[in-house]
Amino acid sequence: MNQIAIIGIGRWGKNLIREFSKISTVKFCLTTGNKENLKWLKKNYPDVIHTTRISDVLNDSSIDAVIIATPIKTHYLLVKKILESKKHVFIEKPLAKKSSEINNLIKIAKKNKKTLFVGHVFLHNEIFKKLKLILKTESIKHAIFEWKKLGTFDEDIFENLLSHDLSLNLELFGIPKKVKLIRKRGLLTPIDDFTLELYFTKTQTSVITIDRTAHYKKKTIMIITKKNSYIWDDNELLKFNKETELYKTIFQTKNTPLYLECKEFVKQINAKHSSIDSAILASKISNIISKISK
Repeated sequence: MNQIAIIGIGRWGKNLIREFSKISTVKFCLTTGNKENLKWLKKNYPDVIHTTRISDVLNDSSIDAVIIATPIKTHYLLVKKILESKKHVFIEKPLAKKSSEINNLIKIAKKNKKTLFVGHVFLHNEIFKKLKLILKTESIKHAIFEWKKLGTFDEDIFENLLSHDLSLNLELFGIPKKVKLIRKRGLLTPIDDFTLELYFTKTQTSVITIDRTAHYKKKTIMIITKKNSYIWDDNELLKFNKETELYKTIFQTKNTPLYLECKEFVKQINAKHSSIDSAILASKISNIISKISK
């Protein structure tokens, strides 16, 4: 069983420890020493060694891979150090803040023949995989992404939230020919609510609306094909019935996307060939975000 280290045990870091513990051995947890987080770690995972020194992780030859769940501004230097120590990396999106940084990390990963895996968790949702199967026989025309939630004001909304929906769009349509920010509004930061239009071909478009000032949490994706209309709502996929004029559930998830994502990473680090596919996707996403942000 692979031995891994996890850096960061905030809300998402705790989720990663839970899922990776099912399929690997978590040897180290590197944190700044938040008392509540340490209390949680000791209670739930007493066998995990806590450290505040990254050298403990980098110099331990038994560690196969390092999982990173830290603020975006720390990503580049952490990933660079870990790749240079010749360990595989799982990093929460985005990979880095600049395209030049991302390209440099990809270069190091290729040189050292290590997997550089970026956590675009929605790509691993069983509903997305089901949709991709459906769309092999149905031509997609339009997609509508709507996401309402409250919070994460301390991170850039494009890097932190839009990157998720862009990962899905790029997998469904490819690179957009045109991207247009048609509406934006700020509350605590310059942009906390926006609508983005993506144009892929004359007949294929997508609209993304994200609002992190809402008093409730809701994420839906509508996919319109030449034949049907589908809605991805949480853990359900619904299809429009033209006779009843109602949406009916046609598929439900069995596994959490995070578990499937962690499982895929472990599969990749155990493969004969290292993978940088998700890092290349992250580079494409970064290029789109940089154009929007200008």
